[in-house]
Amino acid sequence: MQNQIRAWLAVLILFAISICVVGSADNLLAIDYYNKGVDLAYEGKYSEALVSIDRALEENAQFTLALVTKAGILNALGRYPEAIDAADQALSLDPGQAAAWNNKAFALNQQDRYSEGLAAADTAVSLDPDLVEGWVNKGSSLIGLERYEEALAASNEALARDPGSAEAEKNREISSRALSPSPTAAAFPIIWPVAAVFLAGAILGGVAIRKRE
Repeated sequence: MQNQIRAWLAVLILFAISICVVGSADNLLAIDYYNKGVDLAYEGKYSEALVSIDRALEENAQFTLALVTKAGILNALGRYPEAIDAADQALSLDPGQAAAWNNKAFALNQQDRYSEGLAAADTAVSLDPDLVEGWVNKGSSLIGLERYEEALAASNEALARDPGSAEAEKNREISSRALSPSPTAAAFPIIWPVAAVFLAGAILGGVAIRKRE
């Protein structure tokens, strides 16, 4: 399962979808490094992208969007504890940054920390109800907790906003099957895989990367 997740994340990475308040992020050198990191991530060069984002943060440690993006890149690399740390750093600067909560939720889900992932995803969608990946991550958390009716509702919320979301459709399929198992399937214990969110819009999972101008 983890190898499959990494393969999908190689082409779909979750970045922040909004420009956040970053204090002195108008530092042109920091912005230049950030934009270079975004370009590298789009090319799938995540390790190089991470170096560039870190250079941006060396120039401006208060660059919230760079921290959100760093969390997304680390998710793409499967470095989930570090992704959580980067998301938490972003949230210490801007607790209202929905994309940071979303990246944190994704990383928590990948570590089977579904209750924590659900709390983070709930915060993300409360801050930005149109954040599709937030609803997908919420659905994944609920599947992990075997709360399938709620997972189905979260998946439908995601699909209402993006009917083409493959991750939301997968979560809906898993939830529906769990709620209505076939007679044959019901005779055997089944472990349902949790659908992963792929993005990286925050750099990760379907969210568009936006450069600083």
